[in-house]
Amino acid sequence: MATIEPKKRTTLSAFCLKGPMMVCLAMAVVAADRAAGWASAAENATWTITIDKSVWHKFGFQYPVTYIFRLADVPADLTVERRDADGAPWTPLTKKTPADFFGGVECVRLDKKKDSVYVSVGFRSTNTIQLRFVGAAAATFRGVAKYYDNRRAAYTLSNDNWGCNPWAKPGAAWHGMTSDESDRYQASLWVCRSFHLPVTMAINSRMAGGEAVWHNMQKELDRGDYSWEPAVHGRTHAKEQGYLILGYKPEILGCRADILEHLHDIPYGHYVFEHILTFGYLDEEILKTDVGEFLFLRGFNWLDNPTSNKFVPWNKKYHFYGIGGLSTKGYDALLARREPKGRFCARDVAELNAGFDAVYRTGGIFYALWHPDRFLNSVIYDPAPGTDGVRGSTLMQHLAHVANRKDVWYVANGWLYSYHYVAENVIVSQPANQR
Repeated sequence: MATIEPKKRTTLSAFCLKGPMMVCLAMAVVAADRAAGWASAAENATWTITIDKSVWHKFGFQYPVTYIFRLADVPADLTVERRDADGAPWTPLTKKTPADFFGGVECVRLDKKKDSVYVSVGFRSTNTIQLRFVGAAAATFRGVAKYYDNRRAAYTLSNDNWGCNPWAKPGAAWHGMTSDESDRYQASLWVCRSFHLPVTMAINSRMAGGEAVWHNMQKELDRGDYSWEPAVHGRTHAKEQGYLILGYKPEILGCRADILEHLHDIPYGHYVFEHILTFGYLDEEILKTDVGEFLFLRGFNWLDNPTSNKFVPWNKKYHFYGIGGLSTKGYDALLARREPKGRFCARDVAELNAGFDAVYRTGGIFYALWHPDRFLNSVIYDPAPGTDGVRGSTLMQHLAHVANRKDVWYVANGWLYSYHYVAENVIVSQPANQR
């Protein structure tokens, strides 16, 4: 798996030779801004990770990012510890193995065959992280993994319009994920959770459901399983002149304020990372409103977008990633081919699976999205084995194909770009006495 390409600069590092005497030679090296290739040598190798303080205050960056270190010989009893600042107690990171299924957690994974250590950590109380390799006298920083835990490919998913349309029963009492009396978005969340697929929920904060929909949202956050993130869709579902009713800032930033006022215990901190455009509509005033307010602006159309399988570039003018993230495969349009919508069709399942497989083979990002308000829970989430046009669900069969792979990073949209921002901007350094 590739690492984030370093920007070049010249700096000083220490190169240590072991023998009857230890000779440390200072040498000029070309290194990354994130100090890729630096070696730390001491009784316990230590490193410091830093992100810009002002941006950290705005977004927190608690989602763990994976840093790759090389050890000449990875000891089986190696322990990697973290702390936020000098004088704070060291905390050991949990060890994971390739046999474990995990995502979005702080941990360390050892790879003796590659002499590599994958350390996944996020920022907490400060904009710095200190790492200590207990039992290793030297460690070389190689770079930041492109994907969490150096995974092969990524799958990122959103559901749009929670709280938008009354027929989706926002805020309804829970009757199970296949009941048409249940909130369709709460049902979709339960389905995603059952497949271990974190999902972004694009929220319309002042349309349908009232306080009851906030209650359902908070109930799902209270589970504490980091299964979803809230994102801005809008106070309403505006397009073109519709933005003039409330105004651009109340429509967009007001929705964010509503989310942060009504919801608590949001995974990875009290932040909103993403704005998903209603109707996919974009104009200059939206761009101006969003300047520096989000990490990611996601676009939308009803089409297949097979080339939408990479990270979206940073927009230097507006200070966010986007506009991008169009669906790699258009779930909504494909699922609507059948009556009732979403009913199992083996040909449709094969088409969706092939789209995912193509991205998986090339190590890309599969952007997925559907609108739960367009489908009946009893059809689209039918868990029965599929019989064309009779029973079962195309979506359920497809998600079963996608999910639970140990070499795929399953991540909500905003967390994907929180990771990517850190990967592109973090500085990794070592104490002067270890250079």
